Amino acid sequence: MLSWLIVIGTCLLIVLIFFIFNIFDTASNRKKLPPFYSGWIPWLGCALEFGKNPLRFINLMGHKLGPVYTLKVAGERMTFLTDAKDFHNFFQSTDVDFQKAVQSSVQKIASVTEEAFFKNHTKIHDTVKGRLSFHKLPPFCETLHSKFKEHLVGIKNQITIKNGCEFEAELNDLVRSTMYKSIMDNLFGDGVLPTHDEAAFKEFEKNFLIFDEQFEYAARLPKIFLREWTKSKNWLLQMFTRVTKQCMQTIPADVESRSLLQTLIAVIDDDFSPNWSMMMLWASLANAIPITFWTLCMIYQHQRVLEKVQSEVRQVLKENEKCDESTLALMPYTRQCILEAIRLRSPGIFTRRVIKEFRVKGYNIPVGDLLMVSPFWAHRNSQQFPDPEEFKPERWENIEKNSFPESFIAFGGGRYQCPGRWFALLEMHIYVSLFVSLFDCKLLNGVPDLCELHLVGTQQPVQKCPVVLSLAK
Repeated sequence: MLSWLIVIGTCLLIVLIFFIFNIFDTASNRKKLPPFYSGWIPWLGCALEFGKNPLRFINLMGHKLGPVYTLKVAGERMTFLTDAKDFHNFFQSTDVDFQKAVQSSVQKIASVTEEAFFKNHTKIHDTVKGRLSFHKLPPFCETLHSKFKEHLVGIKNQITIKNGCEFEAELNDLVRSTMYKSIMDNLFGDGVLPTHDEAAFKEFEKNFLIFDEQFEYAARLPKIFLREWTKSKNWLLQMFTRVTKQCMQTIPADVESRSLLQTLIAVIDDDFSPNWSMMMLWASLANAIPITFWTLCMIYQHQRVLEKVQSEVRQVLKENEKCDESTLALMPYTRQCILEAIRLRSPGIFTRRVIKEFRVKGYNIPVGDLLMVSPFWAHRNSQQFPDPEEFKPERWENIEKNSFPESFIAFGGGRYQCPGRWFALLEMHIYVSLFVSLFDCKLLNGVPDLCELHLVGTQQPVQKCPVVLSLAK
């Protein structure tokens, strides 16, 4: 009897709390706060519904609640802007703050303290931005081409050994393994990370993939639920502790001859160099490389596109042994394919913290809210991108090389826009061009579905992507 009374009393308490919460919410909306969706339990809010399929859920709520709306997820208010005309409030306004939005997540993921974060983040961002600026890319162009070609020719040789027979592979794994090694050697120093020993590289790859796959969850969940992730994170930190210690002893006096890792270490003035180095590794591998995979999938899925890319790259690379900016400029359609793949596979959300109340479309956005925009859904707005679900590289043909339309926000914007965006476009352009020039590729099961469970970073494929490679004719 007593247990039933406890159950009934608990239910009545929940109903009372919910009733009081809804009165508060109604009062808030009278103050012209954005349309609000909280789910059934006040603190938990819509976390359960949000967690089932966050990418679809935020779009569904936009259609239901309008262009400015608020979700309450596990005690956190998230206000979404869905109209591109309002994005300047996100990227340019002094009423919102990028660092205050991400500091807690960086602390949970990389164990960088709040003090160390605010002391070093801006310096690190500006250092990377300067080192990877558009005008600093020519040296990277030559070394990336050399490394990519080395690893892809290794695949080509395996086909040649089999007398030109077809070579079966999983495309995502192939792209990852060949690009990981090249990027790591270019940004961190040749052989500084475990790229030359295959067994050591496989161990690194295993730990990095676990770290990457659960990266988003680590920003929100207690580590007790992420034991494998925590082990992989600690493995990476131990690796970088050794690496950064060695790099500190060998940093060249000439700034221009330093690797990006050495440049990074030189500006950090506390003990968190391994932690920041791990975050830089994630940033350099976790987004551009999946986009490269998606670009290849989409090119090989569309015969008309494939024929145009093949004609372009095979003619240009046949006549140019080296690959530099002038060579890449002769392959504009390939770059258009990359931009279209980026549009279709952009991150689910970007976030800022509201530090001063402001108004959007007549609604007050209160201090403390996480302000959100979704590149993934912004790029599916049919007014800005007609036939948004279609892969149409031609939509980029009149876009100037170093500028993008305001509605294209894949690289963010404002003060903390992605500092490595030009390097990312460069590496993808070189790799895709080389791959298509060397191989004919058949997708056995078409383009995989994208995983809709993550909002941070480039979407990953749900299924494997088996392919058959043969030497380019």
